[in-house]
Amino acid sequence: MISNATIIQSVLSGLLEGGNYALYSLGLAFVFGIMQIINMAHGEFLVLGGYVAYWLLVKLGIDPLPALPIAALLAGGVSFLSYRVFIERIRTTVELNTLILTFGIGIFLSNVYLQLWSADLRSISVDWMSNTVKISGIYISLGEMITFFISFAAVVLLHFFLRRTKAGKAIRITAIDRDAAALSGINVERVDLMAYSIGGMLAGLAGPLLGMLSFVSPGTGIGITVKAFILTVLAGVGSIPGLIAAGMILGVGEALTVTFLSSSLRELFGFTLFLMILLVRPSGLFGKRG
Repeated sequence: MISNATIIQSVLSGLLEGGNYALYSLGLAFVFGIMQIINMAHGEFLVLGGYVAYWLLVKLGIDPLPALPIAALLAGGVSFLSYRVFIERIRTTVELNTLILTFGIGIFLSNVYLQLWSADLRSISVDWMSNTVKISGIYISLGEMITFFISFAAVVLLHFFLRRTKAGKAIRITAIDRDAAALSGINVERVDLMAYSIGGMLAGLAGPLLGMLSFVSPGTGIGITVKAFILTVLAGVGSIPGLIAAGMILGVGEALTVTFLSSSLRELFGFTLFLMILLVRPSGLFGKRG
């Protein structure tokens, strides 16, 4: 018999993890919504951020939280270069080409990580993360709480950037109608470069959080990319705030699946939900119906 406390604990853990899922998928959802590119290298950019934070902690003793902007900038820089060198050259050709190209970039990066850092699983562990907060018999680790608030803040700030800044409005206009944006004087090529770089920075920001809560390895990226794509579909293309709710739905569903069924069925829940949403509401839970 599963106790009520266990169920509540599972739901709370799922909510907190769901917030992190939102950040893991934010960069991919942003690039897809703006540029209509499914960035298959998204997970590898995220893993790079995790490696940066790990080695800053191991070599220099820098806490993972101050390492967040460094990881974001380095991943954003690699994203910028990959767009300039590769994607920009085929941006106007068949859309499938960008899918294949970003998949190739992801494979290349994962093999670079393998050569540099081996296939070992790297976990970012600091003492303060293991501290727990007890609320009515429910325990929450400080690490889970802080990573959740960072993820939530990142989604809110991106939404604010798109709605309230000149650059954000230019990105939104370009996403709605590229031709009209170009005619109004917006440099759409520069907007594409900025959007793709921001997507890389968001992935890099999420990397240290993944390393703090789980681990990073050269093979971690593809799984993150798949989960990010599932969340993008669940939330609905263009619904940045919807990622938080979609992430929590997925996180709670996975946690309850583990509690009531089996940990081996955890990933199956996400894929089942993904297929159901595609059948019932292809526009996503929070996307606009076409």
